[in-house]
Amino acid sequence: MGKEDGRGNLSRRDFLIGGTAAAAGLAGLRALARHEREPRLRDFAANDLSPAMSIIHGDAETSADEKPLVMDMTRRAVSALGGIEKLVRKGQTVVIKPNIAWVWGPQMATNTNPWVVAALVEMCREAGAGRVKVMDNTISKDPSRSYQASGIAAAAAEAGAEVRYVDLNRAVEWEIPDAFELPKWPFCREFVDPDLCDVLINVPILKHHGTSRLSIGLKNAFGMLAGDRGKLHTQIHRKIPDLHRVIKVDLTVMDCYRVLRTHGPTGGTLQDVDNSREGARRIVAGRDPVAVDAYGAHLFGYGPDEIGFVRNAHEAGLGTADWQSLPVMEEDS
Repeated sequence: MGKEDGRGNLSRRDFLIGGTAAAAGLAGLRALARHEREPRLRDFAANDLSPAMSIIHGDAETSADEKPLVMDMTRRAVSALGGIEKLVRKGQTVVIKPNIAWVWGPQMATNTNPWVVAALVEMCREAGAGRVKVMDNTISKDPSRSYQASGIAAAAAEAGAEVRYVDLNRAVEWEIPDAFELPKWPFCREFVDPDLCDVLINVPILKHHGTSRLSIGLKNAFGMLAGDRGKLHTQIHRKIPDLHRVIKVDLTVMDCYRVLRTHGPTGGTLQDVDNSREGARRIVAGRDPVAVDAYGAHLFGYGPDEIGFVRNAHEAGLGTADWQSLPVMEEDS
């Protein structure tokens, strides 16, 4: 990956990885000019997805080539909810937000599996999306390192996405209604402005976190923020739900193909990674972000009340922590 072009986007040469059409870069420049207007706050996208949660299990043994397996699992997880065409309409702009925070490959289970992202990109393109953008505000001053090391940049671009960096210069501070703890915070426009995003798909990886106990979908919103995110770690269980009073996630696809069981969120050794059928090897999808996170907590042996941000998000009416109250469709691959 290369340098930024001054607007927070990849340079045209590096923006297109593995043959993504050059016209997409030109379209992005024209769109940028159109979008320099007073920002608005987007609402949930209209959709006909099932309110159920789907859980797709992978095979018991590690595949020599996990790409087809993980992509098929992801497609089946979304298909079980009715298919991506129940969410994505022709011509819409879809923003896919994986975790691309760390300079590790997928074996370390710190970033979202690249093939989960690639499958979602392909499905959105097949549904007729006008643009599919993949991005994360990483913790690194040089996001190109984690974009490349994670494998996400190459896989997403090959699948037809625009792989972009967040432009922090365009972040907007929003007041947060009915907040537990945060009266306002600066949000990256790419995730909250309806002029830049019609559909928002959150694609976290399930892993341990030293401060919040777990990092799942609700916590993955940190990569949609500007500002000094270190300040969010005090009272983090009250602040995470506050962020989702502004951020409207339309679909959460949780990568549990590998699970980082300890020393998260950074990881660093394969000894911390669970790739067993009993504790990992699954892709989970749902419209309810709280229910998906509650199921993630369940895989760690926690009840929803034991993870503060899940409990508080339920209390705030952002979804249900009682994931078993939803229709749950569980299948083997």
